[in-house]
Amino acid sequence: MAIGLILACTLVLGLSLLGHYYRALRDSEQDLARLYSFRDVLTAANRVSAERGPTNSALGRDSTANDPVLERLSAFRQASDQAIARIAPGPALAAETARLRERLAQSRGMVDTLLAQPLAERGQEEVTQAIFAMFKAYDATQPVISTAVTELLAGDAELIGLALIAQMITELRDYAGRLGSYVVISITEGRPLSGANKTAFEQTQGRILGIRDTISRRLADHPAASVREAHDAAQKAYFTDGMRVIDEAHRRQSIPGSTDTPESFTNTLVPSFAPIEKLRDSFFDAALAQLEAAHAKARAALVFAFGVTALILSAVVLLLLASRNFLFAPLMLARERVIDFSEGRLIQPIEQRGLKREMRHLFQALAVLRDRLIEREQLDAERSRLTAELRMQADTDGLTGVLNRGALERAVAQLGEGPQPPSSIGLILLDLDHFKAVNDQHGHAAGDATLRMAAARLREVLRQNDIVARFGGEEFVVLVPEAGEARLIELAERLRRAIGDTPFPLDDGRMIALTASLGIARIATTANVWPALLKAADGALYEAKRQGRNRVVASQAAG
Repeated sequence: MAIGLILACTLVLGLSLLGHYYRALRDSEQDLARLYSFRDVLTAANRVSAERGPTNSALGRDSTANDPVLERLSAFRQASDQAIARIAPGPALAAETARLRERLAQSRGMVDTLLAQPLAERGQEEVTQAIFAMFKAYDATQPVISTAVTELLAGDAELIGLALIAQMITELRDYAGRLGSYVVISITEGRPLSGANKTAFEQTQGRILGIRDTISRRLADHPAASVREAHDAAQKAYFTDGMRVIDEAHRRQSIPGSTDTPESFTNTLVPSFAPIEKLRDSFFDAALAQLEAAHAKARAALVFAFGVTALILSAVVLLLLASRNFLFAPLMLARERVIDFSEGRLIQPIEQRGLKREMRHLFQALAVLRDRLIEREQLDAERSRLTAELRMQADTDGLTGVLNRGALERAVAQLGEGPQPPSSIGLILLDLDHFKAVNDQHGHAAGDATLRMAAARLREVLRQNDIVARFGGEEFVVLVPEAGEARLIELAERLRRAIGDTPFPLDDGRMIALTASLGIARIATTANVWPALLKAADGALYEAKRQGRNRVVASQAAG
């Protein structure tokens, strides 16, 4: 009975080791599959984005029989369709991919309608709308990417970090293309960008620089030389040469008689995108090589564990009759450690003193198992941290660090639908007066710095429970639960003084004086309070501007 019991314990221990290494091997295989699938999704998004280049060229010229530009556009479309077809099947991805195909077909239809017309009959507005339609086609890839990221969350925590960087590189390629498309709009219209297009052009430039800085921090010291070299090549090709092409073409549109055409501009700019795509491919290749190495290591560990288990079982069968007392106690201790591991107790180290031969091997294997379990706990903690970081990035305005509009609207909904909602909700809508002049006179970098300082000043004034968010452009929103009208007016005045009483210093020593107009509203809490609350505050803000700006106006509809 004792021999049978010891044999059974040894078998259980061996199976637990084999099970651990088998799970490690299976997990590494799943991680590889998930990363390959995510790469296919980003490749499809990149192909959809790249389709804009030949589209812009075709829109700027008359179509002819056997036109090489149209043939190139057809080849790019075929590449997009093939890349989308390679996306791994699955219920969630299939639904989003179908919507992507539908959106892409609509956008291509608008382009084809224009291409069927002679160049002279294509209206500038129709060309602009066709370019924007291709923007929307790429935007339709974002739900597909989000679904793929969600699937990655089920895997190794390290995959989330890799996915974020790869996604940012893909976004960089798209924003670079969008920036060029705005210049194509300017060339088509024969004049500099203005209005919403100018604002979008400047915002896209800012987003590109922000992504570049983030990517540089992550990849400048990447362990793979190929990734570092690809990163340096992308920096020179696009951020030095490509941005110069964009700036020069953009400036030439203000000079009468510019000879730029969409095709010539596109042909000059598009080659600078290739190093960005190569950077993404190099990054993926390095990540996949790392996972494949881990997979090979897990496979070798499983073989090793199987061999060790077989050796231990053979030794126990041969030696137990002669060494019952010598082996029984260590096996019982091993059993206790396995139980500790299964219940998550990993603090106590594996003692190996006094053990001989096979028993020492057994406890070495236990030590390896303990180390792997500890590493798994650390990886789980890292995955939780990265998941929280991902959620924070989704809710935070990238420039000012305060909440974005989407996070604000969710916060209002939570207040209204919570188990104990406040009796009323106050809203302060703040707009920086004449902020466009800051960008025009001092540059957009100075404008961005001023927005960051303004957000910091607003946070200093608010209480812990007050919520501040960037509503868009130079507008900020402050959400104040359970506040009377007098409190709202007093707080709004403090916010107005925080902006207007002290000029904003720039790095070069210049000072920017700004004022702010504020509209406030207070409405009783309901399940769908946001639209009415925003409308009331917006009306008050409009009245503050009408009265001359730099003032606080309370909504007459406040409750």
